[in-house]
Amino acid sequence: MHKSQPSYVRCFWTGSMYLTNGMVMPIHCTHISTQMIEVEAPAGLQGSKMVKIELNAIHEGKTATIKALCDPILDVFNEHNKHYIKLNYHTISNKDVAFIDTFTKAHA
Repeated sequence: MHKSQPSYVRCFWTGSMYLTNGMVMPIHCTHISTQMIEVEAPAGLQGSKMVKIELNAIHEGKTATIKALCDPILDVFNEHNKHYIKLNYHTISNKDVAFIDTFTKAHA
């Protein structure tokens, strides 16, 4: 039996990313799934092996503050002079995963 991959969809939520050196920077999500997230940020990870993200999420009039600890996978300086950062969730609540799941299924 083939197990399907979780939906990975375009997303425009904004929020903050907290680095281990104490720096906080604004981010906006570019793609999201129940397992990973891609964001664009004005600066790179600066050696952080784990980051905290908080996103102001909205779907069909419902809002949520998505909070997660994430493991960085990729940090690339892109053509918009921003850092494109790909992250896997390390710790995220079931409630936040359910909100993301509803959003991704509606936009897949």
